[in-house]
Amino acid sequence: MLTEEVHAAGVADEKVLGHEQAAHEKRNWVRLTYDCNNRCVFCLDSDTHVGEMRDREEVRRQILDGRRANATRLILSGGEPTIHPDYVDFIRFGALAGYRRIQTVTNGRLFAYPDFLKRCVDSGLGEITFSLHGPNARIHDALVGVKGAFDQEVAGLRNAIADGRPIVNIDIVINRANVRHLKEMLDLFIGYGVREFDLLQVVPFGRAFTEGRDTLFYDLEEARPFLLEALAYSKRPDLHLWLNRFPPQHLEAYEHLIQDPYKLNDEVRGRKEEFARLLDEGVALDCRDPNRCRYCYLEQLCDTLEDVRAQAAAPRFEIVRVDSEWEVQQEPAFGGDPASARRSLAPAAGGATPPRRLPIVGTPSAGPAAGRLPVDLATLAAGGRLEGRSLTRAIATTPAQAEALLAIPAAFEVVVRLERGTAPWLLSLAAAPARLALLQPSYERLSEAAHRDVDLSDFFARFRHPVPVDGVPACLTGRPERGRPAVLDTAMRDGDGRLEIFRYAKRFVAEHYRTKSLRCRGCVHDGVCRGLHVNQVRAHGYSVMRPVETAGAGAAAG
Repeated sequence: MLTEEVHAAGVADEKVLGHEQAAHEKRNWVRLTYDCNNRCVFCLDSDTHVGEMRDREEVRRQILDGRRANATRLILSGGEPTIHPDYVDFIRFGALAGYRRIQTVTNGRLFAYPDFLKRCVDSGLGEITFSLHGPNARIHDALVGVKGAFDQEVAGLRNAIADGRPIVNIDIVINRANVRHLKEMLDLFIGYGVREFDLLQVVPFGRAFTEGRDTLFYDLEEARPFLLEALAYSKRPDLHLWLNRFPPQHLEAYEHLIQDPYKLNDEVRGRKEEFARLLDEGVALDCRDPNRCRYCYLEQLCDTLEDVRAQAAAPRFEIVRVDSEWEVQQEPAFGGDPASARRSLAPAAGGATPPRRLPIVGTPSAGPAAGRLPVDLATLAAGGRLEGRSLTRAIATTPAQAEALLAIPAAFEVVVRLERGTAPWLLSLAAAPARLALLQPSYERLSEAAHRDVDLSDFFARFRHPVPVDGVPACLTGRPERGRPAVLDTAMRDGDGRLEIFRYAKRFVAEHYRTKSLRCRGCVHDGVCRGLHVNQVRAHGYSVMRPVETAGAGAAAG
């Protein structure tokens, strides 16, 4: 378990935090071309390669739009970006626009020409990500479809390293052809002077699935010995290793390498047109096929999206969540119209924030209200009602809030967020109040989880009160997690009540992105257990999960 400091799997705190800060940096990805001088068999973007260059002014507008949106890193990509005739000018334009760093993702072949490299770096190119996929020409050239590409790209790589000014790193798409050679590849490129690598799991899009489904995809459990050889390099203090699109459950003991869930926004952005057609026009994603989805990093996101859409299409629903903190119990008279959740409560008198504000779950008298509900505890004292609404659930973030809510003579449930600030108070209770429940929170960042989470094994070994617990697996509490009614989450919707993909993705990461150990497949609760939030696992590891092997067994001993 992590202590007060962020420290995961033997990796120094500053390294973990540095990776987190980099992952959350605001970036502006700008595609320059719909063409490439390679023909990679795993290319997920091949459907867009129609041999065209993007219009110069259109690219310049997008570069400026990114700065106006406060992006600090400009990433020039393709297709192959270096083949655009205005490539160097775009670098110079990005520098003038004020980006902190200008990066390119490239096959690097044109950097074999020293004059071209010099012009790019002189113009402001500060980071070059080379795509290299084999330890030799035989493997690399076969994967990228061009004889001689390996020698040309390695020449470009070595030129960039010799220049000394740009940061140089390497992307490797892991697939069946190279997975056994990962250590060999890392050793080779480390020998050249590379100190940063991004390992990308092959995914079933574009040419990878139409042409490479039988030659690229591999069994991760069978390949585990070769993967572990590569993952071990992440513990070297002089190296930086990143994983992209890699299934989290295969990273036990290397949980710090699980891709920051924030980057799911980039994955969604890359397929925003397909998602928009699904949500706006009902056009099904053409990639949805169980035999294909099992290889895809977005499988859980898409599965949950299907559930959300089906729930929204139902004539009635039980609960409406009107922001990320509180919900309202839907009354039968109001049916399932999400647009009814758009009305906002009036602010407090004078516009001031009342003291001791709490998120509330209540029963609306005239349809659910949108927005955070500011509540002065004094207004709840009269029977736990507010503006005619009978409260059913209130979330407390401090012991003082919990005590004040429990003191109100009403029937609503008081849910205490299980954090380091509330755990001592909870453990001090001689008896649990009848209305008390616990909630394991989720956090946007690994560092938040590391600093605020309690040691769940230790806590539930001492906290034996039979109160409802949300968000904690049965192997830790000694009993199955309670079921929850279906919730219509209006935070996933735009102002017109329509499901919107980026809002959905944000709520998916915050609420639904959970993971379990591969060991959990033998647990009696596996079919109903949701596991732990991905950031909790990234911070504390899968080892906290102790599969229950026999029905009726309590929490396993730590």
